[in-house]
Amino acid sequence: MAVKALFHGGIVAVGMDSARINSVPGERSSSSKSQMEDPFPSLTSDPFPAPVPAAQTTRAPKKVETQPDVSSEDAFPSLNTLSTGSSSKQAGSAWVSSVPVIQRVTHQATVALNLGEEQLARLGQGLQRVQQKHRSVKVEASSTRKTGNTTFIIKGPTDQVVQQVKRELTALFARKVSISVLVPASLRAYVIGAGGKNVKSITEETGVKINIPPRSNQEATVSSEGPLLDEQVEVTIEGDQVNALQAQRMIEAIVAERTSKVTQRLADIDHMYYPFIAGTRNANLDLLVAGPGRGEVVVNIPPRGALLARNNPDDPEPSRQRDPAIVISGDREAVADVVGAIQAHVVDMKNKFRTLMINIPKRQHQFLTGDNAADILATSQCFVELPPIADPSDSVTIRGPQQQLPNALTAVIEKANSVHVQVVDLPALHAAGDAHARQLAQWLQPRISRDPNVQVYFPRAGAPPVVEIVGKDAGAVQQMRASVEDMARSVDPSCMRVVDIDPLAHGFIIGKKGQGLKAFESRGVDILVPPENSGRSDILLVLGRPAALPSDAAAKAAAATKLFDEAEQELKQSLATAADMRTMQIEVPAKYHRAIVGHDGTVLNAIIGEDRLMIVMGTSRDVRNKQYTAKPLTEDAILVRGSSEAVERAVDKIRAIAKDAEQDSIAHGHVEELLVPSSHVPHLIGRGGAGLIKLREELGVKIDVADQDEKTRRAPIPITITGRKECVLEAKNRLAEQSQRLADEVSVALQVPYALYGALIGQRGKYVTRLQDKYEVRINFGDVPLDAQAQDQPGEVTIRGAKKGVAEAKAELLELLDYEKNHNNGAQLSVPSKAFARVLGRGGATINQIRTDTGAQVDLERRGNADGLVRIRGTSDAVERAKSAIEEIIARVESEATHVLAIPARFHGALIGSGGQNLRELLVRAGGPTDAKSQSQCVRFPRSGQPSDEVSVCAHKELAARIALELEAECKRLEDRVMLGAIVPPNMHRQMIMRGGTRQSEWQTKHNVAVVVPNWREYADLGVPANLADLGEAEAATIVKVHGPCDAAKSIVEEINAAVHADAARKKTRAPRIDS
Repeated sequence: MAVKALFHGGIVAVGMDSARINSVPGERSSSSKSQMEDPFPSLTSDPFPAPVPAAQTTRAPKKVETQPDVSSEDAFPSLNTLSTGSSSKQAGSAWVSSVPVIQRVTHQATVALNLGEEQLARLGQGLQRVQQKHRSVKVEASSTRKTGNTTFIIKGPTDQVVQQVKRELTALFARKVSISVLVPASLRAYVIGAGGKNVKSITEETGVKINIPPRSNQEATVSSEGPLLDEQVEVTIEGDQVNALQAQRMIEAIVAERTSKVTQRLADIDHMYYPFIAGTRNANLDLLVAGPGRGEVVVNIPPRGALLARNNPDDPEPSRQRDPAIVISGDREAVADVVGAIQAHVVDMKNKFRTLMINIPKRQHQFLTGDNAADILATSQCFVELPPIADPSDSVTIRGPQQQLPNALTAVIEKANSVHVQVVDLPALHAAGDAHARQLAQWLQPRISRDPNVQVYFPRAGAPPVVEIVGKDAGAVQQMRASVEDMARSVDPSCMRVVDIDPLAHGFIIGKKGQGLKAFESRGVDILVPPENSGRSDILLVLGRPAALPSDAAAKAAAATKLFDEAEQELKQSLATAADMRTMQIEVPAKYHRAIVGHDGTVLNAIIGEDRLMIVMGTSRDVRNKQYTAKPLTEDAILVRGSSEAVERAVDKIRAIAKDAEQDSIAHGHVEELLVPSSHVPHLIGRGGAGLIKLREELGVKIDVADQDEKTRRAPIPITITGRKECVLEAKNRLAEQSQRLADEVSVALQVPYALYGALIGQRGKYVTRLQDKYEVRINFGDVPLDAQAQDQPGEVTIRGAKKGVAEAKAELLELLDYEKNHNNGAQLSVPSKAFARVLGRGGATINQIRTDTGAQVDLERRGNADGLVRIRGTSDAVERAKSAIEEIIARVESEATHVLAIPARFHGALIGSGGQNLRELLVRAGGPTDAKSQSQCVRFPRSGQPSDEVSVCAHKELAARIALELEAECKRLEDRVMLGAIVPPNMHRQMIMRGGTRQSEWQTKHNVAVVVPNWREYADLGVPANLADLGEAEAATIVKVHGPCDAAKSIVEEINAAVHADAARKKTRAPRIDS
């Protein structure tokens, strides 16, 4: 018999294959042999069965004269896909089985949570409570007991009820968190919304609590570079993790709509592709930022290792999980381009990547991480995926392009085998189990001699108790292994004993600077004390010099027992003389425990002082409260343990603090109630609760406003005020006076064009806030339509308050409105897409300069690749000047032409010249601009290092043509230049180039020829002379290079040769000197 149980509407339905139950009221089976109908066909069979033939149906009793109500939606649900057939003749069968009794589920939601053991234990109870409350909803839950991962599938008739059940489930089972979101101060009003509309919508949808700090008078104005750069305010979201994250996303979406910079998360990309997206040492990431990101984005890719499961199933609380998404922040368009590039890269990797698995011993996995993994990725384009540290698996996965997998496999094996590894299996040395092996590892760790060529790894918590020895020198590794094994083998189970000592006495045993432990070590007994904050009482005694014991096993055991007994007796004697431990339990109401603990435990630390005390509150979940009491502590209980004197002192302090807290609660517990009309309540609360927050901050009172419903909407609403009596009375008087003013207030409405709303409100609402504060009125602006064409239509602005204040505020508002109408002339311009960037300028510099020069408000709107739109507002003169400036830029761009010339890259340096001098002279000759900025925009050469011959000229059509001709002519002249060599003795080099006291010889100035001698810096750059064969085997130090036009260079070489020959002839004819 197969049994299946599902929760549906709070009823457990059990379907059995061997029998069916007829659940239709008023119908009974004609005999026990009749087949019973399934009450829930939609759960166990086809939800839309075909009609059963009339011969097979069960006839209804003849006494039944009433027919089923065919108009009843409950009996006959509407089914669009129901098979057609004979309905009138088969009414009986349709009543029994043709129509599903349960309405088809059309809405579904899924939520995944990580639950602890305690939450898993009450999972069924919580589900049943939710089902009983919402009977039309079906909730299915599947859990993995080991990891606590639980998935809820919620199905219901409407999306509203499904979302409500989802919120209740997350509130029951999700972890409670507090999330902080930084919001630009200038956008606080948009996050709150008109009358708190946005915050209310978020809280109603998610059920979280949102705290937004009040406006500060010292807040700076909005930064000129955007809201993201002005002052940030911290918005706190408190609630369950699922809904808190949803509320965070909703707030971030509101901010993103009003900022030029956005942040986007890519949570749908598998983290296995993260290393390839980042590249070797973030090389690909840098290319993404510099390329599609244009240097205006920040990309955060979490390391893959941080996303692997690291939680120990034995831990009571799993560690905090890192956000697995890729986060891109920066300019909106640049972020979109980077997201597109990443997604395209991922699609390409999914199509081309394959995997290869290989088993490598777990101890060698550490050599496939860090720089080694980066080297493998750089050389083979493949990444090595390792299992989590806590996973004992030896499997290693290599992922990458299929053709690169063999190379990656070779590299992985080489890296893994690049060092020698030896293992000491501690459990195999003694037949005493893992417990002894772990104690042995604990004793060995601080006693192993250190070798710079060898690394020794001891087992982590939860890992097998083995010691791994790693090093590049096989001899050193083997020697260290032998040393560790000898030490471990010498300490058998008879050389260890565990003694339970009160944790508070461990400090007395250790002694000052460890003197107590050294006294025992001198007698051959090593004492290992657990960490101070662990709360453990077990102390490990080890005979650290087992060689001093007898060799006979029986004698050795007897000697070890004697030493342990003496050490244990001495420990307990020293404990008794050091302090008389006492445990005392007192009762203090749980509501005062927070006062005893203090903020971050400060008061509790003051109570403990320098004494060794343990204080456990009954309201806490401290496991230590079970070690010293027979029964668990109640909520009101406080456990104090330590020396008698310290316990007495601590108990007295705790009782005094509790008494003060009680007196304080009495002094601050005065309660007053004020009844106010329901229509006044929103005004008393204020926007975002500002009114009540002000009273709480100034008077230190607690104010509770009763909830309103349909029945009490017209009745007075009670407001309860709690605190010190004088403060409560003052708050009550203020609220009563404010309510009285509200009763006397009037309201007027003004018709104001939507386009002028912003001018009347002012930057960050400063104008309207000033009016409200000055005249004590409230000014509300109607909602602005999204249609741009309706901007010039009038909207309604309401002023509400005392009669006099309303009249004065209205007069000032109308005066401001007249001023804005006179200064709100407008114009629109269409900007060609190729001119849009020029109008905007680098970083908005050009458009900002136009705004500054003209005083007009200029807004630009980009429409993808189409033409842009510029809106100008201001005085008629300012609008006209701004329009003329923009049209001038557009006309300049329209009149420009671009020429792309093919000039060999070897000539680029000569064309530019030192510091750009040659290029500036060329532009001046062509009639181009003289300022450096304009010149740099006219001619663009390829960047240094780019092997390109393209040189672009962008300027006015006629000027661009002249510059192109000049460049081509200069290039032709450069192509005609040659480099020849001439043999000149070194003593004549100065004569060749230093005529007239200047380095510029007449050859260079007159014939445009450069003469370069061997000791000059540019000598090597000129290369090999074209007439190298004519120079024979002359020494390099005697060859002078001549660079210039072909004919001129040949002529100068002939002149140099003639000068050299003439000098040689002159020396031969000089009369010899006669020595006296």
